[in-house]
Amino acid sequence: MLTDLTTWPRWFPRLKYAAALGADSDPWRVGGRFEIVFDFGVSVSVKPVVEEVERARPWYKVRWVGKGWGITGNHAYTLETHTPGVTRVTSSEEFSGLGSKLMTRAVLDKLDSEVHRSMARFKTVVEGR
Repeated sequence: MLTDLTTWPRWFPRLKYAAALGADSDPWRVGGRFEIVFDFGVSVSVKPVVEEVERARPWYKVRWVGKGWGITGNHAYTLETHTPGVTRVTSSEEFSGLGSKLMTRAVLDKLDSEVHRSMARFKTVVEGR
């Protein structure tokens, strides 16, 4: 589910669109690219580049970096299989750049809330599959 970008708008709050970029339809490799468009009252397009992919059983990690509005976002999802049928999914993100210094506590709290909601929705979508 995580690597199927067509599912992202179903479980990621405020996401309007997600798709691979370039001739390769599989962005889940180092150097892979995709576009995500958020709706924050205005459309915000981010075109991250995948910088890390780890596929070591029982876990999987993908990390990408996206830039926009003077903000660099370094985002990762880690999936750890504990027992067959039980996987823990962790989302982490760090912001840097001049624009990140303008992010207020209220904005950061809102982003944190959105991430928690997206993980709950992701769980519901995966379990309903």
